[in-house]
Amino acid sequence: MMFDELFRPLERVAYAPLTNIVKKDGQFEVVLAVPGYTEDQMSLSIENGVLEIKADAKEGQDTDMYLRREIRQLPFRYRVELPDGAQADQIGAELNSGLLTVRIPLQPKTVIPVKIQTVPINKSLEA
Repeated sequence: MMFDELFRPLERVAYAPLTNIVKKDGQFEVVLAVPGYTEDQMSLSIENGVLEIKADAKEGQDTDMYLRREIRQLPFRYRVELPDGAQADQIGAELNSGLLTVRIPLQPKTVIPVKIQTVPINKSLEA
């Protein structure tokens, strides 16, 4: 490894927020940990069954001299394929306490009633 690679800027490193994806209560839920990001910095889109979440984080020109800097906001793009039956036109999102929760309802499963006829073994179905 080259010496310069040890000190490369973080902006060149791909960033993806920590994420939970869960299917519960008839909906598909994507939860991203995005502390410090605002609603204005984030955008959601769905195309061809893929949910895309983007953040355009721009750090200002800081005049402070950091002795250690680990908390940063970096731009990211997160994509996840939606399951069959996802109702993308009813998407909802909420940013609360540093968590972005995107909820997409799933179409309820259709149950087709089936009439079951019991027939005694010694009789035929035609009777």
